[in-house]
This record gives sequence, C-alpha cells and structure tokens, in this order.
Amino acid sequence: MKKHLLIYTVTALLLFDTSVLIADNTDPVILEEMHGKVPFLTLASEEMKQARSPIHPFLNSSLPKPNHYDGGLFNLNHDYPKVLPPEPAFPWKKVTNHGLITQENAKQYVEALKQYVSKDISPLIFDKAKVNNKNWYQSIWLGTEREPIHGMYVGSGFPANTLTNQKLDLTTYVFTLYDKRAAKTLGNIWGQDKHQAMNPVLTKDSTQYAEGSVIVKFAFVTSCGSDWQAMTDTAVWQIFAPLNVSNGSGHSQASKCSQNGANGNSTTPVLTNIYMMQFDIIVKDSIAAPETGWVFSTLVYDRTASGKDAWEKMVPLGATWGNNPDVINTLATALTPPVSVNQKLTENWINLDAPAYAKSTLGWDGRLSGPNDGAVVTPAWADGKYYHQGLASVGCLGCHSSAQYPMTAFLLPTTTYPPRSVQAPLSSDPDAKALVLAPPSSSLWMQWFQNRNGTTAMGPQTSKGKTPLALDYDMVTAFKAIPMWQAAVKAQK
Repeated sequence: MKKHLLIYTVTALLLFDTSVLIADNTDPVILEEMHGKVPFLTLASEEMKQARSPIHPFLNSSLPKPNHYDGGLFNLNHDYPKVLPPEPAFPWKKVTNHGLITQENAKQYVEALKQYVSKDISPLIFDKAKVNNKNWYQSIWLGTEREPIHGMYVGSGFPANTLTNQKLDLTTYVFTLYDKRAAKTLGNIWGQDKHQAMNPVLTKDSTQYAEGSVIVKFAFVTSCGSDWQAMTDTAVWQIFAPLNVSNGSGHSQASKCSQNGANGNSTTPVLTNIYMMQFDIIVKDSIAAPETGWVFSTLVYDRTASGKDAWEKMVPLGATWGNNPDVINTLATALTPPVSVNQKLTENWINLDAPAYAKSTLGWDGRLSGPNDGAVVTPAWADGKYYHQGLASVGCLGCHSSAQYPMTAFLLPTTTYPPRSVQAPLSSDPDAKALVLAPPSSSLWMQWFQNRNGTTAMGPQTSKGKTPLALDYDMVTAFKAIPMWQAAVKAQK
C-alpha cells in the first residue's frame, strides 16, 4: 500500500516538540526516530544535549560554513527599529480606494503587494552575493533550525502525487522576512539584547502589528523541472543542509536533478539545489479587512506565464481576508481534494487560471491555501470516517488564527492538543497514520473558521483557566520563536 504519511503535520509537530526535547534530555530512541524528519533541529538537539548549553537567541545557524561555496551567507538581522517608521502611501490602498478588498479587486491588490516588495525581493532571489537586505528582518531563536546560506529551514514534506503531476516525494524549505514596520513588533517582544530576549514582553499591546506591516515567506522545493515539470526554469537557490527523508530527489535513483543532496544523509549537510515554488505576502490592513485586520496572499510559480525571469512568472494564486464562517458546505466537492472553489466565499479569491498543482491543496470549500501550506490532511480520520484521499481543512488565515501563547490548540482543526493520530485502516504499515480531525462543520471544526481580530485568542483556556494571549496571526512567533525561547529557559535552569 502507498505510504500516506502526513509529513507536513508530523514535521510541524516535531518542530514544536523538538524545541522542548532540547531541554528535556529526551530518550535517545526518540531522537533517533526523528533523524531526517527535522534535520536541523535533530542535529542541534543532540549537540546541545551533549554540550548541556542553552540555545542562543541570535545564532545564525548551527551548521558550519559550507566548503566550495563562493556566495554570501545568511546574517540574522535583529536590529529591530525602536521607532515605528512613517507610514508611506501604500499602493494596495489605492487599489481599494482606501476601502474594502473584494473578489473584484483582489487580483489587483495582490499584484500591488508584489510590486511593492519587488525592488528588494528580486535581488535576493537572483544575486547569490546579496542574501541579506537591511530593509528586512527575521525572528530570533531559530538558529538551530536554519541552514547557513539563506537561513532557510524545513517547511513541509509531501509524498509523491500530493500535488498535480508530482512523481517523487519532495521537501519544501521556507524563509520568512519582516519589513521595518512589522519588525517594530518583533523588537517590542524580543528587544535587541540577550537579557530581553530571555525575558520577552508578551502583552496585548506588544504583540500587535502596526497598520501596513508586511511579512513575506519564500517556499522552495527539492524537485527541479526535470523531476517535476511544473518547476521548469524556476529560480534556483543552494542550501547547505542534511538530507531530509521526504526528499525524493535525494533518495531516488529516478531523480534527474543536479546537486540534489544525494551524497549527504540525515546528519551530514551538503550543498543542495532547491527551486522556488511559492511566495506569500501578508499585510496588516484593517481598512480592507476590518474583521480580521489582515490580508493573506499567495503567489506561485507558473512556467507558462509571460515574463523574463522566475520572479515575473510568480502569479497570484489567491487572497483571503476572512473565513466566511457563514458558508458551511459538507459536500464531497468541498472536502475531498482537489476541492471546487465556492464562489459564495466572499472573503476569499482564487485565481482559477493559476497552475493546476497550486490549486490541488486548497482548503475547505476552496479557501486559500498554497501548495506548501498543508491544508489537505492525507490520510485523515474525522467523525468516524476515513479519508484515504485526504481531507481539505483549514486555509491560511484560519491556520494563523491559532497563533497564541500559550499554545492550547493546533494549527489544524484536530480534536485534541497535542494532536493524535490513529493507524490507517487496512494497512499494516506502522507509518500509515491518519490524523484525527474534528467533524467538518462541527462547532469544534468551526473554531478554525471564525473572523477574529488580532487581539482575540482562539483558545481554549489553559488547564488553569487562563485565556491565551493572541499573537496577531504571527505563526513564526507562536510556533517557532516562543517554543525555542521556552527551551532555552529550561536549559538554563
């Protein structure tokens, strides 16, 4: 039987849990099981366990400088602005005439966002000497996950055939940047020195992003155009990383990709080519999106699009600014991927002309979720039913709405936190696990499909009856930085 392992969810769980493992002197058997699944954290966990040293908040990477590489290296920019930069004339506000974003103007809105970031982003993509840009910042605490060239870390893993015409397993690597207005909030929380980094300011005011804050995220894949036609002629980066077990290019003799990492393993980093697939832009715009305060947009690579380079061929997949909690559809076309796009979702726009692979993992009823984002849970178990072909669940906005401190809910609509999985029916493969999700349209499921502002936590309350602190839709702070900070505190004690 084909191995239907929800690598995205397992990776997400391990990325969180490993941050605790670093400090908890975990059983070596568990660490051994994680080899390759989260290579940066696994390697760093064992090294730090042996050294008995705390995690440093300003570490660039735990991996060494690669030999035989002549480009620039990632340098963490945490010199966060102490004063909020002045608010310029944002081009996307001209699109809406300083009003609401709609399905009719959403495409222009996304294109305005792309144009706004292009001056800085294009050189990052194509000039290997310019891997850093002083106008953009990163979160601290992630150094043990980052590789040293671009500062990327493992995003998701997808078994073959998850995406349209994807013949080999692949891994995605991601990289998140904050503009100056957004970085002001990182500074509010983490400061600029180790003392505040170890004693963050986590309050309702400090964690909120200013109007016009822009956060972007790259997602590259391990499959080149020779292995997966959709990636033909896209931009190529090199990373210095251990081989991830979901990387079909590295493991398969069928791979035709050059420098695919096959001469490495789960503990030995090597230079590996990766290929640009997705680019997300999110913006704090409480005028365009008054209920949530945010507009999420996704660009995807389209090899057939017009343009002189891969950046110009990054086309809108869609935008979302609300979860439409009033639109409840439990037909198979809304739940079984690839789902149909329900045009009744008035707070969601999908570009139906986007490449087929990019539309194969949309969320429930067609809510925006990019091919890197893991809305489709394969396999899944919900309400006594087994979804062997997968179940389309929460979109980008709903997933990010679970960003809170402390974490009391997962990023997907699971029945428990931490999530649990069960053995897939009729399979003797112990790795064939089905994630247990809430019944679609149930009150629990719908917790991930509400329109909350950035100060309202999704919940539930902690075991001590405390309401979590909402983190204004910031996934990196909630699911990466805070857990690593908590691990550092434990390690110091």
